[in-house]
Amino acid sequence: MTLLDVQSLNVHFPTRQGAVHASRDISFRLEAGEVLGLVGETGSGKSVIGQAIIRLLPSGTRIAGRIIFSGQDLTALSESAIHALRGSSISLIPQNPSGALNPVMASGRQIAEFFESQGRSRTAARVRARELLAAVGLVPVDRIEREYPHQLSGGMRQRLATSIALGGDPGLIIADEPTKGLDYRARETTARLLREIHTTGQAALLLITHDLDLAERICDRIAVLYAGEIVEIGTAAQVFSAPRHPYTRALIRAIPKNGLAPLPGQSPSLTALPKGCAFADRCSCGTDRCGLEHPLLTQEGPDGGVRCHHPFSA
Repeated sequence: MTLLDVQSLNVHFPTRQGAVHASRDISFRLEAGEVLGLVGETGSGKSVIGQAIIRLLPSGTRIAGRIIFSGQDLTALSESAIHALRGSSISLIPQNPSGALNPVMASGRQIAEFFESQGRSRTAARVRARELLAAVGLVPVDRIEREYPHQLSGGMRQRLATSIALGGDPGLIIADEPTKGLDYRARETTARLLREIHTTGQAALLLITHDLDLAERICDRIAVLYAGEIVEIGTAAQVFSAPRHPYTRALIRAIPKNGLAPLPGQSPSLTALPKGCAFADRCSCGTDRCGLEHPLLTQEGPDGGVRCHHPFSA
């Protein structure tokens, strides 16, 4: 069953230098219980999509398209209606848990506060908060619930932010760069936690990450973004074993286990996008057509597509 259906999403930020075209014609579906990864370099528009879904973009942002969640168009809801969905039906695991957590509130209280806002008694809220701390491996609970964010390691803060996101038993969890800035041990802890969420619950997971190793390990499908648009989408197995877009192939070659081959050049400015393919100047197999004609995202079966005039064979 389709839980989330994003249709032709365009997000523009007005600036003095011109409109920043952060997301362009983004379309994808996310099924209940599925894990979809949005991957790409920094600035490719991944986080903007997650923020657009839960309407956390700055005022003045221009959004076009439709975001259908459980039959409701989120772009048409009132602010009070979308606020009611946040934390209950849709939750966000933030990119920077240290910045998202309240530094002067003990860990247990940060979770319990959500349940109290839903009408539970202080005692019942604390019981549920302790259950969630244990569920994400923050033990011993008696000590952790009394500690403040600065007393926790980076991985523990990530788990605390995750426990808060899980509090409302959401149907959709958006994890925005959950391993960014973490050391190896914390990354492994977070990857294991995300896998546990996927395998033990019914929530769908939208994983926003530049960590391709993490995406390959836990995602069912992958959407590769470049300069604000999807350039390839398919099953994780297909994307990593037989990538079709030159940018996808370059990203995979840049993974440490594949040789850490650098990708030359840089992404185009999102205020002055080229007429043709946005990747043309960095592509080793482009032709004159690539610089003149913008490629469409071809539909190749229900789960796949590539935006390229000369895709590699699958």
